[in-house]
Order: sequence, then C-alpha cells, then structure tokens
Amino acid sequence: MAKKETGLKSTLSLGPKFQVPQTTVDIEKTELATKKIHAPVSRKEGKWFRVTTDLPEDEYIRFKTKLIQEGRVRKGQDVVRELIAQYLDGQ
Repeated sequence: MAKKETGLKSTLSLGPKFQVPQTTVDIEKTELATKKIHAPVSRKEGKWFRVTTDLPEDEYIRFKTKLIQEGRVRKGQDVVRELIAQYLDGQ
C-alpha cells in the first residue's frame, strides 16, 4: 500500500497571490467618531451611581406587569427612584 499524502501541505491549495489595495484612513473623521463613542453620558446633575437589586421571579413579573398596565413600559427606573426618594424623605 502506498503512503498517502495527508499532511497539511498536500491537503490545502492556496489561491493565487494578488496585491491588496491600499486604503486611506481619514484621521480626523476617525478621531471625531472615537470621541463621540467614548463621550460621557450626560446626566442631569452630579455624579450618578448604579444600584442593582435581585428580585424573586414572581415579584419581578408582577412589577413589570403593573408597569405595562399603567403604560410605563420603560419607566421602571423612575418608579424605583421615586420609592427611594419617598424612603429618604421619611414617608
């Protein structure tokens, strides 16, 4: 039985070589895009901190359901901030 050519060199065939076209990069445009991407998010005032909490699934579902029923789909953050403000004010 003859020896089979199973090495990488015999199993791959590369396409012909061709010159890769040179591209020009507009440095100013790139810098502006980079600054826009990395610009800080503007907040109303002062420094902001992220607060996370874990909720049981049933409480979370009830919370989201109530927000949807009230038409406040994206306002969960506002509800939590209102509760924190009420707690701080002693109500």
